[in-house]
Amino acid sequence: MSLMNRLNQMKKISVVVPTMNESKNIKEVFPNIPDFVDEIVVVDGNSTDGTREEIKKYRKDTKIIIEQPSGKGSAMKTGFEMATGDLIIMMDADGSHDPAEIPSLLDPILDGFDVAKGSRLLPGGGSADFTPFRRMGNKIFVSMVNFLYDTNYSDLCYGYRAFKKEALDKINCSSNGFEIETEQSILMKKAGLKIKEVPSFEAKRKNGNSNLNSIRDGFKILNVIMKEYLKTFYAINKKKQHIISYDNKVNSDSRRMNTHPNHRS
Repeated sequence: MSLMNRLNQMKKISVVVPTMNESKNIKEVFPNIPDFVDEIVVVDGNSTDGTREEIKKYRKDTKIIIEQPSGKGSAMKTGFEMATGDLIIMMDADGSHDPAEIPSLLDPILDGFDVAKGSRLLPGGGSADFTPFRRMGNKIFVSMVNFLYDTNYSDLCYGYRAFKKEALDKINCSSNGFEIETEQSILMKKAGLKIKEVPSFEAKRKNGNSNLNSIRDGFKILNVIMKEYLKTFYAINKKKQHIISYDNKVNSDSRRMNTHPNHRS
């Protein structure tokens, strides 16, 4: 069953979920994905704990792609390529993202936005898994991105999001790890996409340990922020140099014509 947007057009819904040894968490997520979701795409990092078999217990129609584990960003890129929906949701398999929030993520998209971005820091949102260190890091990175890219985000390092398919096609991310969320946020702004933040509550991981390393992944996030800014900086400077070079050529040609007029008898 698909959903209808404000123009009465039917839209197919896909959910993309990266997994790696999440068998104990599957029962917390997959049975609760709404029935109106047309397609679930799982990109599994070659799990050895029965994750794929557990998924099939609850959603037999799930499309599962197995690849060697290369990070969340790499898995998301594969999932986005394989998803066939008009609207695509990205969410985690550890139980931290509540499937009941999917309608609130889709509402802005159905109403004309290109991206709906979950935020733990808006009124109505929150987190049971925000350590003081992670909260401080997120705040610093949000401030940097807002300043450097003229955005107005309240949250940055959070991966519960919904996109129009054509919006995803405009933000070709290269990140392989958890920094994918930051790169998306920057490229969405650069691409001029219409973005809406919606409140979201992040629960604690239900079982197992996260692969997130705050120090290592924090440096990767910082690298993405600066790399994309320098790309913009160099592009602007190159454009300015081209304009200056063109103006100099025009002025030089003009002076030469005035110095050596072409008189005809």
